[in-house]
Amino acid sequence: MLALTPAALEVVDSIVSNEELPETAGIRITSEQTRSGLNGDSPQRDLRISVVAAPESGDELVDGAQIYVEGGETAQLLDDKVLDVELEDEEFRFSLLRQE
Repeated sequence: MLALTPAALEVVDSIVSNEELPETAGIRITSEQTRSGLNGDSPQRDLRISVVAAPESGDELVDGAQIYVEGGETAQLLDDKVLDVELEDEEFRFSLLRQE
């Protein structure tokens, strides 16, 4: 299952603890099949991160964080990954690392 670095956990907590969001709010990670390469013949999955009011049916919950991962291919893709975050030009940039 997806793991988080302490920095990523802190950022996620700060995002979802916004007073305007319900207690069930979280970060939802989904993916979409796209094509890349010169001829568009190389399939890949693009990840999407959004703030949602609650998980959707079939979402997997990440232990210790309010992160909801879309079931199926997205969950499989992230199964051996670690979510990290860096501050860059006053914006947060999320990245994925391989779990060791």
